Amino acid sequence: MAVRKKKRVSVFAILLLLVLILVALALAIFRPKGDPAQALRSALDAARPARNTALTGIDAEIADAYDRCLRVEIDGPITQSFRGASGFVKRTELDVARLTAGLSEELQAALAEKVASARRGSDLYTTDGAVLPELYDELYNEALRARLARAEDCCRTERLPVTLQYEKGWWKADVSALMQPSAIPSRPGYAEAAAALTVIPVHYSLGPHEPSPLPDPACFGQSEDPQEVMQMLATPTAQRLIGGQKLDFDPDRDMLGRPIRWYLDETLLAVVWQQDEHGAIGTFAEVFIADESQLRRKLADDEFGSYQLYTASEMAAQTNAVVAGSGDYYNNGRGDVGLFVYDGQLMRCGLHSGQSCLFDGNGDMLFTYEDSFPDEESARRFIDENHVRFSLNWGPVLIDHGEDVTPYDYPFGEVRDTYARCAVGQLGERHYLMMTINCEQPDHYVLVTLRQAADSMIAHNCYNAYTLDGGQTASILIGGELINPVQFGVEREVSDIYYFATAVPN
Repeated sequence: MAVRKKKRVSVFAILLLLVLILVALALAIFRPKGDPAQALRSALDAARPARNTALTGIDAEIADAYDRCLRVEIDGPITQSFRGASGFVKRTELDVARLTAGLSEELQAALAEKVASARRGSDLYTTDGAVLPELYDELYNEALRARLARAEDCCRTERLPVTLQYEKGWWKADVSALMQPSAIPSRPGYAEAAAALTVIPVHYSLGPHEPSPLPDPACFGQSEDPQEVMQMLATPTAQRLIGGQKLDFDPDRDMLGRPIRWYLDETLLAVVWQQDEHGAIGTFAEVFIADESQLRRKLADDEFGSYQLYTASEMAAQTNAVVAGSGDYYNNGRGDVGLFVYDGQLMRCGLHSGQSCLFDGNGDMLFTYEDSFPDEESARRFIDENHVRFSLNWGPVLIDHGEDVTPYDYPFGEVRDTYARCAVGQLGERHYLMMTINCEQPDHYVLVTLRQAADSMIAHNCYNAYTLDGGQTASILIGGELINPVQFGVEREVSDIYYFATAVPN
């Protein structure tokens, strides 16, 4: 019995040994060969997608940046489990949110630089006041290209799991999704930055001795239909100049069937019309300017004290005036009456007679009266402190900051007689009204008193108003064309005008 039991143990041991040998042979035969980590590295290198050659312009440059930034690296050990393996990879790609962060602020700053160096607003903006599409594209592309040049600073990284399977003698991993970049948007941040962009007006000013630019002939217009004028006044260009102020021009007034004229560019808006005024012909010019330097003074031959005389039409042509008005005829032998300021300097000083209109550094009207100053030095100090650029010196003052101050009498101007009248007023900030009241042949003497002229300026909502030389001198011109009927039908030669110039450079 013992022998038989011993034989059974030997057979069992032999069978067990055979099984172990077979298992070992199977493991040796079927065990995966190769390094799964190396296989994963090879798969990642081979899986980079082909570039999209259909993209052009900035979109192609964005795709290039994606290609440069896209990296997938094994992160840590790859753990093998017989015919399977697993681990993690670190995936780095371009982050659109980081790439476009602060883009709107950068484009706003770039626009400000363009505005600072612009010669004219039409180089930057459409007639509706929007940034030109080609300019915005230029700003956007420049800003984004600068960011794309350092695209590596705008990346994000995430840790992702990865698995491999051993099939047909090879380690295999599906890594196509890992190597595929996220959806690449066309011009990322473009629309958002455009919506946030604030238009910066181009601001022009004219130097004290800088010649006035030629006005653009295409900016002049005229119509007998007041509603056509209202359409012009409703345009974005006009509205920017009006700036929410109340217009004096009223389409419901009786314009006597005469044409209404206007000029509009980005720095100057003027409307000139005629209406019945106390039974005579009232001619009005309402003017808005973008900068106070556009309100200017012209002396004959640009020389103080010159005895040369010209018509207002001639001087308007010499200065490229858009709108011009006859001035005070300062050199007509009145002597030292009031303050006469030219080019910021006090040229004549009559302390005890005459009322003067001074235009300060903001384009506002200031008035001085008889005995306003005890001495000439006080007058000079007032001129310096208020940055007075020039004066008009005839008078009297009609309206001073909303108060009717029209005198009953005045040394010159035949204030109580009927006469052709001329005045200038201020309606608001860089907003003016020019007025003449004349009559046409043969009724040269259907005219008005100074009181009636003052009532007209009050009715037209002036809060400052001043009388200029009337009679045959009184003139209003637009585009070099004399609009009002002058006394006796012939322009008088005078020594000066005041005028409004465009600031848009030629």
